[in-house]
Amino acid sequence: MSNQNMIALKSARIVILFLIAFLSSRSVFALEIKYSNVSPFGGGPIAGEYLILKGEITPGDYDHLLNVIWNNPSRFFRESGGGISQPIIVLASPGGDIQEAIKIARLVKGVYADVWVGEVTGACASACFFIFASGAYRLATPGTVGIHRPYVHPRRLASLSPSQAEALQNDLFGQARSYLQELQIPTSIIDTMFQRASSEVYWLSYAELWKQIGVRPPWYEQFMIGRCDLDKSVEQRYWSTGDKSLFNTDAEKCATWLIVPEAIGFLVNEFIKTGKNPTEAWDQFKPRK
Repeated sequence: MSNQNMIALKSARIVILFLIAFLSSRSVFALEIKYSNVSPFGGGPIAGEYLILKGEITPGDYDHLLNVIWNNPSRFFRESGGGISQPIIVLASPGGDIQEAIKIARLVKGVYADVWVGEVTGACASACFFIFASGAYRLATPGTVGIHRPYVHPRRLASLSPSQAEALQNDLFGQARSYLQELQIPTSIIDTMFQRASSEVYWLSYAELWKQIGVRPPWYEQFMIGRCDLDKSVEQRYWSTGDKSLFNTDAEKCATWLIVPEAIGFLVNEFIKTGKNPTEAWDQFKPRK
C-alpha cells in the first residue's frame, strides 16, 4: 500500500473514532427537562418554579425525568402558602413514543401534578396529550393541545418483523385507548384522536378543553366538592371575571393537604423501582414532613 493510501486510511480512522466519541457523548434523551419560572401563558415571571418537559418523547425519557426529580426533589414539590404543594409541570412537546408517554403520564397522575400548556413555551400534541390529560389540574390555551393517532417510536420497531410490528402497534393502541378511558376522557375526544393519522393534528378548542375534558378529572373534582367544599359556581365566576377574591384558596389548600402524602409515597416507590435505596429515597423528603 502506498504512503498516500496509508495516510488516507489513518485519516479515515481518525474521523470515524471522532464521530463515535462525539455520538457517544451526546444525550440519548430527546426531552429537555429543566426548571423555569417563566409563565407559559404571558411570558412574565411566576411565583415559584415549574418543571418543563420540552421536545420529542423517546424511549428512556421516563428514567431521565425520575433522575431530574431525584437530584432535587425540593424543587419538584413546590412551596405554596408556607407549606408543600403538588408540582407544576409545563408541557411543550410535539409528542413521540406512546409507550414512554404513558409511563410519564402515570407519574404525573400519581403525583397529582398541575399541568399547563401555553403559547409562550409551546404546544403539546400527539402522545403529549396523554401527559396533559393525566394532570390533577389542567390549564391550556385553546389551540395549543393537539391530538392524533398515537404511534410507536422507530427505535422500538428496528428489530421487528411486519407481523410483530403490527402486534405491538395494536397492543399499544389498546393500552392508549384504555388509559384515556381510565382518565374519563370523553369518548368523542378519544374517537377524534384515533380517526386522525399521525400527520393530521386536531387542535382542541376552548369548549373541548374546558367543557368536555375539564380543568380537573371528574373524580378529583367530586373529591374536592365532597372533602374540601369546592364551589364550582364561584370558581366559574372567577375564571370568567378574573376576580381573585372569588378563588377558593381554602379548597385548594385542603386538597393539597390530602393528596401530597400520597404523591410523595408514589414517587418514592417509583424511585425504588429504578434501584434507588429505600432509606435514601425516603430521606429525600424528610425535611418536608
